[in-house]
Amino acid sequence: MERGKEYSELQQGVDKLIGKFGMAKALQIIDQLSGTSKMRTRQKEQTRLITTFVVSQSFKVFNVTEALKKKVRSLEYREARMASYHLLNKYTELSYKEIGKQFNQGRFGVYYHVKNCTEFLSIPKFNKTFVNRYEVLEENLIQFIAKIN
Repeated sequence: MERGKEYSELQQGVDKLIGKFGMAKALQIIDQLSGTSKMRTRQKEQTRLITTFVVSQSFKVFNVTEALKKKVRSLEYREARMASYHLLNKYTELSYKEIGKQFNQGRFGVYYHVKNCTEFLSIPKFNKTFVNRYEVLEENLIQFIAKIN
């Protein structure tokens, strides 16, 4: 893709963001997502909300039923967990150990899944279903973050 085209798409996205949330809120969202603005006093509460949202939405997006939650080796559960780890690592400042608590896993398990998820996302044509679900989950998360800010 040409650099000029990428920039124009970015500009259109920024314009939509401003149109939807206003200039001040759009700047807050951009600062939050880019990591240039640290969450202040509400950081723990926002992190808890984001974590709860990501885990519950991942189960929904990856079709993890109540029965499958008990089958931690099912493909749906593993993919939901992997996507959750990757997004929590990307959008929060939680350590691998803190992220792993959500699924009763240690920090090395989280590291392994974050690394695997990065690899899955780098070759989307071989992992279409996963990548599509991941993108839906990430889009939902971004909208959620925008609302809680």
